[in-house]
Amino acid sequence: MHFQPIEHAADDAYTAQAQDTYQVEVDVPATHDALDDVFGSGPSSPVAEHQDAGPGAAHPSDMRRLQAEHSTAGYREGVSFAKDSSIQAGFDEGFSLGASVGLRAGQLLGMMEGIADAVRGRDDPDAVRAGDLVREAREDLSIATIFKADYWAEDGNWKYEVRPTQGADEVLFPDVAEAHPLIRKWTAILDEQLALWKIDQAILDDETGHRLESIMDEPIATSAVPSARKPLDW
Repeated sequence: MHFQPIEHAADDAYTAQAQDTYQVEVDVPATHDALDDVFGSGPSSPVAEHQDAGPGAAHPSDMRRLQAEHSTAGYREGVSFAKDSSIQAGFDEGFSLGASVGLRAGQLLGMMEGIADAVRGRDDPDAVRAGDLVREAREDLSIATIFKADYWAEDGNWKYEVRPTQGADEVLFPDVAEAHPLIRKWTAILDEQLALWKIDQAILDDETGHRLESIMDEPIATSAVPSARKPLDW
């Protein structure tokens, strides 16, 4: 009996060709010596990593902590030294300047209030206007308005133009107070009121006149006979 040879199908030829073409590559892990890290020769050795990092590497944790502590201590020392050397001088200058401006504003407001109180009760329009001016002066000459940011810089200097007194070489604090826009405004209004009511302001500036305090300190003259005090009966 004769068997006829079986012809290979096309699929068998393709399968055989695929097996010859594709090969699976398997990586064989390299042998690892446990003693490599001990001598710092392995890539995972901390000694080798520290040596390869170079001069620009980060400091260890204790160095960072010491650096932060010294930076904080130096900053605090600098602030303390600056306070001792500059705050007192700045306070003295700001206090004197603020006192000069506040004193002049208080004088103007006091004069306006005195005029309004003196003419209160009169029916003429000038007396009514004097009362209205007092209410307006209290608003303009208040601390919040006098020291607004419109007139003063953050460093305490003035923003408006100030000129020294005629004959003086430098600007003084009274010059700064007189040059304040609101002070100049109410100085002009006060001069008008003094001229309107014929008030001589020089009388108020007279230092030789009698003062109320000296009059009140004098003994009261009376014709009554002083009576002797009787002892209390307990």
